[in-house]
This record gives sequence, C-alpha cells and structure tokens, in this order.
Amino acid sequence: MELHSNLYYKHANAQIMAKLDRLFQEHRGDAGQFTTLTCDINPEHGVELAEDILNTIDNIEFDLGPESLGTIAGYSVAHFVHGSAGDEFIEAILFFLKALLPDIHTQAWGCGDDDPWEFWFKFDGDELVREDDEPLNDPEEDEEIKASIYAWWHADLPKEIKEGFLNEE
Repeated sequence: MELHSNLYYKHANAQIMAKLDRLFQEHRGDAGQFTTLTCDINPEHGVELAEDILNTIDNIEFDLGPESLGTIAGYSVAHFVHGSAGDEFIEAILFFLKALLPDIHTQAWGCGDDDPWEFWFKFDGDELVREDDEPLNDPEEDEEIKASIYAWWHADLPKEIKEGFLNEE
C-alpha cells in the first residue's frame, strides 16, 4: 500500500522558507547534508533534531525527499509517497519541523491508494491532533465530515488551499 501526503508549511521569514525548501530538496539521501541543512536553520538544536528524525524514518532519500515541492498561497507544499508507515513518517516530520522552528505553521493531509481514507494532522498549540475519515461512502456522512474535519483543518489556511476527496470537483 502506498500513502500519499501533502505537507504544508509556512514561516514569516522568507530566508527561513528558502532554507526549509532546500532542506527537503538538497540532501538527496545524504544524512550529513541533511544535518548540515538542519543546523543552518537551527544551529543550537539542529544536530539533535536531525538525529531524531533520521532515527525515526527508514530511508532518508525516500522518506524525507518529497516527490514534488511547490508553493500555493505563500505555503510550501511537499508531496510525499510512502509505504504503509507514511502517516507515521508525516507525523514525525511535523514534530521535527515544529521543534526546529516553534513559530512555523505546518499541517498535513494524506490518503491511502486503496480505499477512500484520509488522515489529517494539525497543531493545536504544541499538541499535534490527528483526524481520520472515510469519505465517499455515504452522502450524509460526507456532509458531516465536511462540516467537522474539513472545516477544522482548513480553518487557518487561505481559501486557495482545498485539500481532501470531498473538495475535488
């Protein structure tokens, strides 16, 4: 099973945003390069944070290397394709980013390639909240999902960001 995830992040400092984008794009599977880039963002805790995330994932090249990286409405969007542990890796990446830069805004959406299943991550202060849903099974349930999980997850994002199966036209 493959899991597809979109990781959104935004920081007020444009230089920090450029460094974050480089962090995901330039390591090319090299743990030393990843650590160097992490330390460039957070010199005080970079080594420790890099070690923690590197010990959590299976393969730096694939688990910390997005398939694509773009921007929308001021947010960088990293699209990842992982195996069955992809939701755990995305959770670890979110914790990593929040520890690296406590004032970052980051959240993620993901889905499996088999069933219509979605997972959503969003910080409430320092607590990472996860929600799961199974859309496209029952129209009444879909309305409830849109009114609850979709509304909650999209609340702090620009209207240009429309994630989720139920937002597809």
